[in-house]
Amino acid sequence: MKKLKYLLSLVVFGVFSCSGKQPQVEGRSNALASPRSVVVVYENDVHCNMDGYAKFAGLRDAIADTADVLTVSSGDFLQGGAMGSISRGGYVVTLMNAVGYDVVTLGNHELDYKIPRLIELSDSLKTSIICANLVEKGTSTPLFKPFILKQVGAKKIAFVGVLTPQTLVGEAYAFTDESLKTLYDIPAENIFKLVQSAVDDARKAGADYVILLSHLGLVPPVSSVEVVQKTTGINAVLDGHSHSVVGEEFIANAIGDSVLVSQTGTKFQNVGVLDITRDGKFRSRLIPMDSVVAVNRKVAAVHDSLLALTAADLQKVVSNTKFELTINGDDGKRLVRKGETNLGDLAADAMRFSVGAQIGIENGGGVRVTVPAGSVKYQDILNIMPFANGMCLIRATGRQIKEALAQGASKLPEESGGFLHVSGLRYTAVVDTKNGGDATRVRVENVQVETENGCVAIDEEALYTVGLSSYVAYEGGEITAFRDSEIIMDKVMTDDEAMVKFLKSLGDEIPEVYRKPQGRIAVKYDR
Repeated sequence: MKKLKYLLSLVVFGVFSCSGKQPQVEGRSNALASPRSVVVVYENDVHCNMDGYAKFAGLRDAIADTADVLTVSSGDFLQGGAMGSISRGGYVVTLMNAVGYDVVTLGNHELDYKIPRLIELSDSLKTSIICANLVEKGTSTPLFKPFILKQVGAKKIAFVGVLTPQTLVGEAYAFTDESLKTLYDIPAENIFKLVQSAVDDARKAGADYVILLSHLGLVPPVSSVEVVQKTTGINAVLDGHSHSVVGEEFIANAIGDSVLVSQTGTKFQNVGVLDITRDGKFRSRLIPMDSVVAVNRKVAAVHDSLLALTAADLQKVVSNTKFELTINGDDGKRLVRKGETNLGDLAADAMRFSVGAQIGIENGGGVRVTVPAGSVKYQDILNIMPFANGMCLIRATGRQIKEALAQGASKLPEESGGFLHVSGLRYTAVVDTKNGGDATRVRVENVQVETENGCVAIDEEALYTVGLSSYVAYEGGEITAFRDSEIIMDKVMTDDEAMVKFLKSLGDEIPEVYRKPQGRIAVKYDR
């Protein structure tokens, strides 16, 4: 542990420290001789969609024939799929190095493997990571550079990075050491000040233009639009986090200047292209990845070698299904974070079965993708559950269980990663909007425990064994009800291993009972 802290101190105060020295300006040796326009090719929220990088780089290469091109990411690249999970982000870094990014910012899922692993990966990533608001606890000292300057042609372009404070909730465990002492922070109250300070420093360092690589999105607690409205000096925001598709929108900043905002969606749905004309005009457009035909052969070769390296493990068939295992509702829209789905039921049953509990609980944010009918491979399991959360068995009171269900349902009718799917349990979430205005209250009713003799009302004073991930038990920020519960078994396997164990117990094929949601959760609206 002492060695880890020493290494961390070297990183914090050495490689990524902010000093009084003039920032180094990165650029091309012939930059000042170039009369061409500047193009920034960008993506966000790729979430381990490894298939897209070769085309992304191919499009960049095609544009480079007529313009000076920079390649950037607005975060969430290390986690979200099998290739990230199996290598704890390492294979993603290998492929991104093949692409050759100029600069990236952090998304909340870059912290999924915790900050020491992020620092290891940052040392391997052959580009600059920027983030103005991930700081040491109790200070304004950033863990990474707040901004970086790039010399392109006759212009200096600064990139500033910013990360959503929601990370403190979703990845709460990443901010502490082994003794649960908090080492890092993303101070939401200072976000505008920290961004403005980085922008001002970039301008003082000679930046002609400032581009914000934002992982805030168009969602609370702080949106990219709010940052634009409360700052000055930013020319464009290349956004991420909310998986929104925004080709080009102009927002007035604190003094009325127009700032371009764009976001590409997720998983290489689109590639963003930002044009900066010679007279300083900013325009952006989104190009659907399906329409991109150019492929960078080097990146494709690295991708294929990684697939070959992992094929034996990832392509193993775990089970088979005659129907889709889905995170969506009947309308095709994501439901798993605010309602019951058949895959949510299956995951909760795996939580229960794997540790022999009376009750199983799985958060909707831990169930990531739909699996089509056919063979279910280990790769599919890792795509469903990419975070390698530890499996726990706890002993909780009925009151704690009811509190956890209420916490999970508290954001209804909006989505929440903390929304809880259950096994051995049934409950009703009532969304009360009768008060009018924007006030919404949610209450949990009719919580029943399944027994051999049917369902009975949960006893608030009784103790029940619960199988769940370490994230829901004590590491995540959405559910805190189990923090004082007795831990009987801690991290005895990962959640994906729990799913594999359960599927194998079902035989060669997933039973027909999982074709549809089983009616464990009712969401009602009291208007």
